[in-house]
Amino acid sequence: MKRLSLFGGLGACALALALAGCAGKEDNTASTGTTPAPGSAPSAPTATAGAPRFKIITNGISPFWDSMAKGMEAANKELHCDGTWIGPQNAEHNAQVKLMKEAIAAKMDGIAVSAIEADALVGTINEAMDAGIPVITFDSDSPKSKRLAYIGTNNIAAGRTAGEETVKLFPNGGKLIAFVGNMGAQNARERYEGFKEAIKGHNIEFLQDPFEDNKDKGRARKNVEDAITKYGGQVNGFVGLYSYNGPAIVSAVQAAGLRDKVKIICFDGEPETLANLGKGLVDVTVVQKPYEFGRLSIKLLDLLKKNNKDIHAAIGQLKPELDQLGMKVDGVNIDTGVEVVTPANAAPFLQKLKEKGLEST
Repeated sequence: MKRLSLFGGLGACALALALAGCAGKEDNTASTGTTPAPGSAPSAPTATAGAPRFKIITNGISPFWDSMAKGMEAANKELHCDGTWIGPQNAEHNAQVKLMKEAIAAKMDGIAVSAIEADALVGTINEAMDAGIPVITFDSDSPKSKRLAYIGTNNIAAGRTAGEETVKLFPNGGKLIAFVGNMGAQNARERYEGFKEAIKGHNIEFLQDPFEDNKDKGRARKNVEDAITKYGGQVNGFVGLYSYNGPAIVSAVQAAGLRDKVKIICFDGEPETLANLGKGLVDVTVVQKPYEFGRLSIKLLDLLKKNNKDIHAAIGQLKPELDQLGMKVDGVNIDTGVEVVTPANAAPFLQKLKEKGLEST
């Protein structure tokens, strides 16, 4: 497999940060200056009076979103927009629906959302669209809804990349267990599907369906412990499909004294995962570009406002920049791409992040 460029999106990130000059600070004050509702964590307000107001709604609260927030703030500064982000603390569908309805009631100029449950969120996305509020998805799509576009990883391709890396780790075959937040999420299903495609015919198999934790980090660790108890010496590979699953796997495997007997494959680059790569405690991780999720979401929503919600015109105006970044456009889907990080290239990867003021991907 042709290894993807490690730093393909980082140069663009640096340029955007330099232009923006923003600190990317998050606090617990909503953009209205009021105290946030329990179960959510919003971003800091912007100072641009009269600017178009956009809301980014994540699928939870995690270090994974830190660089997304910096990308959002860079776009705010460049375009003079008032973009803020919020996410449900407990990563529950109903909590996300509540945040969506609050954004609809506030008559935002546009909403970008990472769907916790792709099909279940269709009605709420459609409600926003019917109210005249353009909605795009990022990170985790809801393709059956009326959403106008998707920005993020082609998760089938990302899963395939992780699977191909796993084939290299298990030349003689392997028995795997996967862990994830919620298989109802489009990104989870697609990553798993792509992974299975890549390992087919290589004597590598999953011993059961992925353990689900509903994005509860305590449960994520417990799931790994339960898998170790259930399968013992049968399993020789653990796969973390969500960002926090990697640290949970390492923690449980270390406690059980099994690191020399299992391979650990992760998605995303939370600070702990990247540190574990540097220590040789993770074998490979496939990282996304959440900085671009935030930056491009604001840019696309702003173009939608300027183009009277014409998504094809908006993407057409954004495409030269996407081409320059090496991102693929397929209709209304924008594939931001992935990068592969291993212990061999972890040090320079971490250094590049540090130079950009980022601690994670």
